Amino acid sequence: MRIVQLVPSLEEGEQALEALAFAQELVRQGHESIVISAGGALVSRLTLHGCQHVSLPVDRKRVWNFRLHRKLREQLTASQADILFCRGAVCSWHGWKVWRGLNAAARPRLITLVQSWSPPGFFRGRRVNAALARGELVLASSRLLGAQLQQRFGARLSVPAPGEVDAPSESVLRIHYRGVNTRELDRKAPVSGHWHQRLLNDFPQLEGRNWLLLPGTIAPGRGQERFLELLAAMKGERADIFGLIVGDVEVGQEKYARALEKRAESMGLGEHVLFLGARRDMRELYASARITLDLAEKPPSNGRIVSESLAMGCPAVTAAGPGSEILQQCFPQGLLEKTGVENLLAVCVDILNRPQHIDFRGFSLVETTAEVVGWFQTLQENTQQAGAPDKRDLTGATS
Repeated sequence: MRIVQLVPSLEEGEQALEALAFAQELVRQGHESIVISAGGALVSRLTLHGCQHVSLPVDRKRVWNFRLHRKLREQLTASQADILFCRGAVCSWHGWKVWRGLNAAARPRLITLVQSWSPPGFFRGRRVNAALARGELVLASSRLLGAQLQQRFGARLSVPAPGEVDAPSESVLRIHYRGVNTRELDRKAPVSGHWHQRLLNDFPQLEGRNWLLLPGTIAPGRGQERFLELLAAMKGERADIFGLIVGDVEVGQEKYARALEKRAESMGLGEHVLFLGARRDMRELYASARITLDLAEKPPSNGRIVSESLAMGCPAVTAAGPGSEILQQCFPQGLLEKTGVENLLAVCVDILNRPQHIDFRGFSLVETTAEVVGWFQTLQENTQQAGAPDKRDLTGATS
């Protein structure tokens, strides 16, 4: 299959990294992969792995986009793509506007993906967000987002029952979790003894301790304060516990980060927590930690931390977002039903004492990509059997 992805940009960021990994995996599985974006630092990594990149400003949100849409139409016609896969509200808007003007018998199948809900606004709410529900196949990165889409655009979406064939005459909603690249996060590969020794040389206070890991950007609402409260509560029960806070300080939050370090000292956690900053050895940290926590609140995280930790065989704990949905299927022991420190402490102590089995089947990048491609192929086959679909004029639909 020839699959074209519309991505706002390929600068460093969660959405860009996910699009990059998906594009590379498509090539590994024998498909042709084209990415159209506004460009960015990841373009060189994309083209290095046999993917094609076309630079167009599909990240722009303007009322008039005639020139952009003309160039995008020319590119889609020239590429003869089988699938047009639009990531996010803005790209879905551009993709749908161009797609509906193409010849119905020759145009690609239109897929839209919602990974987060856009902030409110007249143009975004009434025009751009509505495009997310206009794909022939609509993918949501969590069941919560899927429910939000159904609540707002339910008349356009159908959810097939397990084993049911997708109907080509209507939009079909499916849940698509981000897959983990288990080639990079390989739990079977041993952690180097040299890595472990270097870490202990740098931080000798980690010797003989059980590590609790909190990855993520340092900013209000990202869980660092609750993590410190957990460590303070756990210190009395488990003297062997040590907390590792990993991640960059969000731009503009330097004062908050300094206040957080001072708070840790005032709570008596000077010998029980480290702020490691950004790290490139997350595979080793996941493999060596006893528990990884994802305590982000505003907004809940996208589930990457939970899935990466589970892929490395490290138990994870979280309360909300896609991570909680992944835990329900892979490691229910780590689900937080209540967000209080008492419940968090009880769950972590239970995992430390009696960790349950982690079943990560179905969440690797290889598996999630193959699943999505299977949906693409089903959509193509059903469309061919039913004949070319009529153009659907959705301009009058309310959002």
